[in-house]
Amino acid sequence: MRDTDVTLVGEWLTKCLGRSTITVLRTLDISRGSGCQVWDCETVTAEGPGSVVLKTYTAGFDDYSGLGPADTARKHALALAELPALGVPTPRCLGWVHAGGEAALVMQRVMAKPWSRQTRVHAARVLARLHLVQLAELSDELATLVSRSTPNRERLGEVRGEPPAREHTLQHGDYFSVNIAVTAEGVCVLDWDLLALGDPMWDLGFLLEADPNVGEREAEEVIHAYQSLRPVDEARLRWQRDCWKAYWAARDSWQHTG
Repeated sequence: MRDTDVTLVGEWLTKCLGRSTITVLRTLDISRGSGCQVWDCETVTAEGPGSVVLKTYTAGFDDYSGLGPADTARKHALALAELPALGVPTPRCLGWVHAGGEAALVMQRVMAKPWSRQTRVHAARVLARLHLVQLAELSDELATLVSRSTPNRERLGEVRGEPPAREHTLQHGDYFSVNIAVTAEGVCVLDWDLLALGDPMWDLGFLLEADPNVGEREAEEVIHAYQSLRPVDEARLRWQRDCWKAYWAARDSWQHTG
């Protein structure tokens, strides 16, 4: 890591955490294609050593929800603060700040364990609980930011043959293995930048198909777990899954011919 990166990470951590002195011992870029910079950090403060995750929103980041750096970071921070009490586990927010058209968020680093066969099933129940949360259960500020956010589905534009969505609920927007951590307590949902009001079947389709090679038996268990808490729009979900299958088939064909 470059010295300039270390300095920048340290400056953002200092601002977000309100500490006068922070020593950055180690950082690892875990952005993984995210539109933001995400750093896994080992630090030392006056209270002792610690492990945190820093996410920075610079001007010009991939702002798919259309809120800009400050409001995206604020929405993310509020989601981390409010959703656990509503049955949706998230990392703990440790602080956030915005300045000069940029923003940053610091959160607890989740000690993730390997996925098991039942992880996706547990994640389906958590997803159903998210979709059951009513906008009125959120703080006024978070509800406003969610309502202003463009749902991730809108990136596709109009698609022929798409059945109409029957309802709109809270929508994570990017709900698959990259953003679902296994912990000793169950699953913990990460990355709330795309939280919006949208089709719940978008999220369920992501859970079922955004990871390649999910078997049909596992998919049936996931759908059953979700249905144990709320209904499934079968036509809409089938369309979502068919789109994913077409995507994977096209990608495999391109890789084979490339």
